[in-house]
Amino acid sequence: MAPEMNRHEAGRGRLRLVALVGVGAWLLLAGRLVQVQGLQHTALALKAKEQHGRWRDLSANRGRILDRRGREMALDVQSVSFYCNPSLVERPDEVARYFATLRGTDSEALRRQLQSSQTFLYLARQVDGRRPSELPAPDFKGVFQHSETTRLYPYALLAGQLMGFTDIDNQGREGLELAFSDALTAREGRALSFVDGRGRALPGREEQRQPPVNGSSVTLTIDAVYQDVLEEELLRAMEDSGSENALGIVSDPRTGEILAMASVPGFDPNDPGASSPQLRRNRTVTDAYEPGSTLKAIMAAAVLDRGRAGSETRVFCENGVLELANGDVLRDLSPHGWLTSREVLEKSSNIGAVKLARRLEQHEFYGYMRSFGFGTRTGIDLPAESAGLLRHAREWSNRSLDTIAIGQEISVTAIQMVLAFGVIANGGVLMAPVIAKEVRASGGKGGESWAGPQEVRRVISPETAREMRAILAGVVERGSGSRAQIRGVSVAGKTGTAQRARSDGAGYAEDEAVVSFIGFLPADDPQFLCLVALDNPRRSKWGGQAAAPAFKRAMERIYALAVEETFEPNGAGVLTGPLNGARRGGAIAVPDLRGMTQALARYHCGLRGMSVRFSGIGSTVVSQEPDPGESVSDGREVACVLERPEFASVTDLTAMPLRQAMLLRQLTDHKLALFHR
Repeated sequence: MAPEMNRHEAGRGRLRLVALVGVGAWLLLAGRLVQVQGLQHTALALKAKEQHGRWRDLSANRGRILDRRGREMALDVQSVSFYCNPSLVERPDEVARYFATLRGTDSEALRRQLQSSQTFLYLARQVDGRRPSELPAPDFKGVFQHSETTRLYPYALLAGQLMGFTDIDNQGREGLELAFSDALTAREGRALSFVDGRGRALPGREEQRQPPVNGSSVTLTIDAVYQDVLEEELLRAMEDSGSENALGIVSDPRTGEILAMASVPGFDPNDPGASSPQLRRNRTVTDAYEPGSTLKAIMAAAVLDRGRAGSETRVFCENGVLELANGDVLRDLSPHGWLTSREVLEKSSNIGAVKLARRLEQHEFYGYMRSFGFGTRTGIDLPAESAGLLRHAREWSNRSLDTIAIGQEISVTAIQMVLAFGVIANGGVLMAPVIAKEVRASGGKGGESWAGPQEVRRVISPETAREMRAILAGVVERGSGSRAQIRGVSVAGKTGTAQRARSDGAGYAEDEAVVSFIGFLPADDPQFLCLVALDNPRRSKWGGQAAAPAFKRAMERIYALAVEETFEPNGAGVLTGPLNGARRGGAIAVPDLRGMTQALARYHCGLRGMSVRFSGIGSTVVSQEPDPGESVSDGREVACVLERPEFASVTDLTAMPLRQAMLLRQLTDHKLALFHR
């Protein structure tokens, strides 16, 4: 009986133990459930979401940069990047050769990288998506690729310094890309998708948390066609004169809009690393130079506006030799006796300019110089603008007024000079410079638009400005700027030749100069203003010889394009400014009408008192009778043959004047398929 009782007690003990363990297990489970479902619910739910959710970036595009007519000058395009883990790459020699060819680099350097111990290596970054198709693409094991966005400048060298460039991360580094970086920069979005336990995406389970926002588009005041014309003529002038470099600006003096801004040689912003920092600099705003005789126009405007002289006031020019206060001798290139104020500028007499300037007190002259905008930044929306150098009148020596009057002892930037001459051109008001007309947000929603021309201050009276325009027109008609004359339109302007200062500041470099010409047209109602400056020409070392012809060629082409744009479809002229007659004595030279439309050809013939007859089908003149340049009597008829631009049988555009070639090329491709040759 006792053994049976013991077995029974032992069974009940085991049962109690099992029950106790079971109860304990249930208590632990219940506690865990309370912990999981209650105390740690939020944290664990978030952890589960992180394990099953995958964040991915939603790319957005940097804003576009457009010219005033909507042509894309900078935009984002898709590209592809190739990468690898070198230890996983098979056939490294073939991989090195392939990607070295794709990158245009040495394969040996890439081969050494593939043999290194690093675990990640970019084989090629941001390759244009079309380029890999140009090469046979073997299936390399261990090589992977992913899509990226890269910046493209479709016109390559065109306006390179103005555009600037972006870095590998598509952030603006120079030029407009830097100046408008905040507006152009895109904001990437993020999307959350869900996956199962094996990492496979669950369809229909995506939650977008932050939508991507493309950068705003910036519309410039620049006209890409005008820009191409200006750069082409600057390059031509630089080569003809043997200059180290050249720069130029075209503006609308009525509004302050910059229509073209160029420095040559240029650089390709698609590959900024291939050019030196000096080539990438926009020297029209960053570099200051002594303006030389172009500043005589500003001095004369101050003297006339102050009432100290008139255009016919006579000054004695000392027969070409004048001793300054410090004993230095000032000489004119050609000796003169008595000259009127008008003639002083026409002949660019240094001594005459000094005599006129001495009619002002130092503080008066300084005040006008500051009022014209010298010695301070213009405020143009471009980085690294220089203020130039204009010392306060308190710091002037007893000869400073004399030397500044002829453009020495002062340094200016090209943009300062353009705005200062704009004062004379527009009736006496300094205008704020404008480079961007509009910043428009992605999708066309919101943004900022140009509020219109902004007057900074009145500098001279309208009467003084009108008198100065007439004087500067005489400089071109009869004086040192005669090579800037354009048939059919009156031009006003001033030449300049200034010695180049030594880099160490110790005086001037011997036989080195900066030559320039700045002018506007039409002279009596200016619509365009242009500055051309050549640095250290080895041939044609005077502004009137080297810079004035470049001005003429550039503005002749640009003005012809502008005239073309102002004609209505029916050929009726709606020009906003009058033109001068083109008759020369009793005979008239037949204009070259090739490449012009009917409206423009009719206009140029009418300008010369000729009639015109058209035959053929199309809108573009491809041949004419009489030939261009032939002298004919007044009233002669010119017979023109028309064809559609795409069928025009012109075999050699270079045989035509640049203006007509430009027109014909523009007509055949409105997207500006114009690149430097």
